[in-house]
Amino acid sequence: MRWARLQVPGQPDANAFLLRMAAGKELAAHTHRGRELTQVLWGAFDDGRAVWRAGDLDDADASIHHQPFVTPEQECICLVAMDGRVKFDSLLARGLGAWMGI
Repeated sequence: MRWARLQVPGQPDANAFLLRMAAGKELAAHTHRGRELTQVLWGAFDDGRAVWRAGDLDDADASIHHQPFVTPEQECICLVAMDGRVKFDSLLARGLGAWMGI
């Protein structure tokens, strides 16, 4: 997994980043403390609710508990914006998420 935080002019508290994951890889199971918008730019991921493909926009909030995984065909690149933090299930993922600022 690779990620890059984005700077939003005039919005120093914005929590936006690009996320790139290899085919077949998965994120840790989590929910959200706020709203998370994920725009798929390349590839696809499945989170148990749907398969999100290039051009799709996923809108998740605290009611959504999921573990997104990249489909096996190709890597996935997404633009993610959040107004809260991710709430990971595992202790290790919580530590990594805090370090990443998500």
